[in-house]
Amino acid sequence: MRRAIARIGKSLSSSVKGYAYAPALRNAARKVLTSERADPIRTAMEKRGLAGHINRYTSETLPTGQFFAKLTINDWERFNGQSFRLRQGDRVVYGNEIEPPAKGFPLEYRNFVVTSSNKADFQLDIDSGYTLQIGHGTFSTPQQREYDKKYGVRQHGNVFYSLRGNTTSPSKVIVTFPGFGPSTSRISYAVSYLKDLTDSELADTLMICFQDRYLAAGSYMLVDSAGRSVIDEVNAVIDGYMQKHDIDDSQMLMFGASKGGSIAVQYADRFPKAQLLLAVPQMHLRYYLNKPFFRDNLFKQDGLHDVPQPETLLRKYFSEGRTVHYFYTLEDEQSNFSLIETIADVENLTKYRFDGKHGDVARKALPTMMGIIRRFLRDKDDSHKLPVLSDRIFLGEHSVGYQARIDDEQATHLPANWYLQGRLGRTRFMQNLTDHHYPFIKYTNDKQRLSPDIDYLAAIDSIVALDRDGRKWEGDVSGFNELPTDSPGYIATAVPKLQVETSGPHEHTIVSHDKVASIHYVSRRGLGSDDCIEVHIVEDLNYFDLNGACRETTARFVAAVETTQVDELVELFVSRLHIVSACESVAIRYDPSYSELLSSGLFTSSSQFDDSDASLSSTRH
Repeated sequence: MRRAIARIGKSLSSSVKGYAYAPALRNAARKVLTSERADPIRTAMEKRGLAGHINRYTSETLPTGQFFAKLTINDWERFNGQSFRLRQGDRVVYGNEIEPPAKGFPLEYRNFVVTSSNKADFQLDIDSGYTLQIGHGTFSTPQQREYDKKYGVRQHGNVFYSLRGNTTSPSKVIVTFPGFGPSTSRISYAVSYLKDLTDSELADTLMICFQDRYLAAGSYMLVDSAGRSVIDEVNAVIDGYMQKHDIDDSQMLMFGASKGGSIAVQYADRFPKAQLLLAVPQMHLRYYLNKPFFRDNLFKQDGLHDVPQPETLLRKYFSEGRTVHYFYTLEDEQSNFSLIETIADVENLTKYRFDGKHGDVARKALPTMMGIIRRFLRDKDDSHKLPVLSDRIFLGEHSVGYQARIDDEQATHLPANWYLQGRLGRTRFMQNLTDHHYPFIKYTNDKQRLSPDIDYLAAIDSIVALDRDGRKWEGDVSGFNELPTDSPGYIATAVPKLQVETSGPHEHTIVSHDKVASIHYVSRRGLGSDDCIEVHIVEDLNYFDLNGACRETTARFVAAVETTQVDELVELFVSRLHIVSACESVAIRYDPSYSELLSSGLFTSSSQFDDSDASLSSTRH
C-alpha cells in the first residue's frame, strides 16, 4: 500500500511540476519576476532561501522533452587532465577534460541539455562515482547569483546584460561581450564590466555589458541552450538602445576578448561605423572548438557553424575600411587562422602583436586597450614627442631584433605598452616591446623579434608608448630603412580564404609561432557521396590528375597539397581543409616518394584531426 501511495504521490508531483513549468505559465512569471518592479518580491524570496528556485523557474524554457542537467564527478583527482564523456544511451550528451574545481567545492558541469529525465539512461565513461541532477530549469550557484547582483546583471526575456554609465541621455554607446572562464568555475557566466572606467568617465556614455548565459559556458551568443538562434533578440536589444537615445553608430565601440571578440565581430555587422576593439578572437569556430575542452559539448552545436564565421565577417569589414583595433599573438594559430598575421594594406586597421599565449594577450595589452576606450570617450588626441637617444638593430638569420634607449623622464609613468610601429600599406602595425629593468631601455625579447616573412621591416619608423589614460608618446626610428640590401625581403600577402572548391591552384599561408609556410593546393568536389575529404600529398600539382582522382573517389571532396619537404605545418593545413569541408572524416593519400612523411608520424591521429565521429585514414596512392 505504501509503495502504491508513493507512486501516486510521485506521479502527482511530476504532474504538478509539469504544469508549473508549462511554457505559457513560465513565460508570464518570468516577465513579472525579472522586472525591476518585482525586486522587493525577489529580495523577500531570496531571504527565505529561494534564490535558486527563482533562478531555475525564470530561466529559459526548453522545448518539450528536453531538460537541463548537472553532473558532479566525485573523485575527480584520479582523473585530473583526462577527458570524459557522459552518454545517454549511445549518444554523447556532454564531455570535457577534467580540471580541478575551485578549492573547497565539488567538480560540477552545469546546464548541458539532455532528452531524458530518467537518470538510469546515462552512463559516465570513466570509473568514477558521480551524481546527475535533471530538471526543467537551469542550475546555478550562490557565487553566480552574488556576481550577477554585484554587476547588476538582469534578465530581459532570453537575453542577459547589465547597464553602466549614463542610462538616461547618453550620446555614446560601448557594447562589451564576455570571454570564457574556467570550465569548473563557480561563476560560469561573466560580463566584461571594464570596472577600471569611472562613473565620471562614463558621464555621456551608456555601457551594455552582455552575459553569454547559454549552455554550460556560453554559446558565443549565437544560440540558446536548445540550439535556437538568439541573434535577432540580441540585435533587438542593441538596436533598441541606439534608437531610444538617437545615437549614430559612429558613436559606438564594441569590445571583446577571446570568445567575446568573436561575438563582437558577429554583432558589428549591423553597425558599419562602429569601432571594433578585439583581442584574440576566434576566426573559425569549428576549427578552434575541435579540442578536448569543447569537442563533446560546444563543438556539436550546429548553430555555431551555420552562421557566417568571424573570419568571413572580418574580411568584409576589412574591405569596407572599418576602424578595427586587433590584438593577437603568433602563438595562437587556432584563433588566428592565419588571417591577422598576414593581412596588410587595409584602411583603418591597426594590428597589435604581443608575445605569449592566447590567455596572456588581453592582460598584457590592458593599458593600450583601456587607452583606446578612453580616447573614444573623450574624442581627444593626447600625443607627445619622445626623444630616442640611441637604438640598435640586430640581424639574425631568420629574424630581426631591436633595442632602444629613450628619455624616460619625458615618457609616461603610468602602466603603458611600448611598441615598434610601422606600416603595411594602409595598415598600422605595432610590435610590443619588453621593458628592461633599466626603465630607459626597451627591446624585443626572443619571441618579439621581427619576421621578414610577415613584417615589412623597411616601413618601421617609430617607437611608441600607449598608456591606460589614452596618451601617446612617439619617437623616430630610422635604422630600418637603412638595412642592407641583402637583408631578407618582405614576402607576405593577405591570405585568401581557404576553399574546398577552387577553380585552379590556390595558395594558403600558415603562421604558427615563428614558422611561416605558403602551401599550394587545389580542391574540388568529387563524384562520391561519402562524408569525407580525400587529401593527396604530392610533389608537384602540375603532375597530379585531379579530374581522375575525382572520378575514382568515393569521397565528397578531393584535394591535392603540394609540398617538397616534411613540414609540420602541412598537418595544420590538412586539418584546416578538413574543418572547412565540414566532412566527418579525412583520408590522406600520398605519392610513393612521400613514405618519409608517414614514417615521420606527421599524419598520425591528433587532436587537430579527430572529433568523436571522425576518423583519419592514410592509404598509399
